[in-house]
Amino acid sequence: MKNVVISLKNVSYSYNAGSPIEKKALQTVNLKIFQGEITGIIGSTGSGKTTLGKIMAGLIQPQSGSVITPGLGIGKVGLVFQFPEHQIFCRTVFHDITYPVREIKKLQEHDIEAAYITACNKVNLDADAVRNINPMKLSAGEKRRVAIAGVLIMEPQVMIFDEPTAGLDRTGKDSILDEIKRLSDDGGTVIIVSHYIEELLNITDRMVLVENGNIAADGNIKDIINRLSKNNEKLSMLPAVTELMVRLKSKGLNVGTDIVDPERAFMEIKKVLNN
Repeated sequence: MKNVVISLKNVSYSYNAGSPIEKKALQTVNLKIFQGEITGIIGSTGSGKTTLGKIMAGLIQPQSGSVITPGLGIGKVGLVFQFPEHQIFCRTVFHDITYPVREIKKLQEHDIEAAYITACNKVNLDADAVRNINPMKLSAGEKRRVAIAGVLIMEPQVMIFDEPTAGLDRTGKDSILDEIKRLSDDGGTVIIVSHYIEELLNITDRMVLVENGNIAADGNIKDIINRLSKNNEKLSMLPAVTELMVRLKSKGLNVGTDIVDPERAFMEIKKVLNN
């Protein structure tokens, strides 16, 4: 049985609590994250998934319920924000990536240099080439790598990524997802918060669907797709191929609605049309 690294029990959180504009973000959420897994937290905008990620990272505290992190100390859960500009603040890549180990760990200079090179290597950044560059002048993909490296340098046991592919082109998205997958392959625990279910199909071990501040479904990709397929307002969250099959089904075509592979979808449609 896999070890639990984060456990949420009856967690609730509201923004502007007690005011006329109070907004409930999470309501009595129970969730366990297991060591070594890649877990996808998916949901539409405003569903509460980003708040969930922040609570697991310890950036905000639940107003009720508890968050238990067995065996995890301070700095062992890292969060990479959706917009890397929100966590990049130093004038050079070197100083930005190494800020945590200089200011928090208080490492010596030679150890800082070694940690910098290691962090850059983990995200496929040329440590020497970008060392003295202002990170705000880098491309979107490179900024994200700098942000990730700045978290990895603290050697967290759990990494949380909030919309890690937002704003990237297809090449950039594939590259970042490959790096995230590699972190898990190296033994890390990874949580990806996203509304792009299609991008998570081939890398997640498990998916958790958040709706209106609640855990609506928790299981494998088939479980989540079946749940989304039954709600017309959620069809756009499905992989494009699956959404097509669901819509064809609603038009009376007897096709499967849990298909995520384009080639299989083509063969399914062809078979039905030939009958």
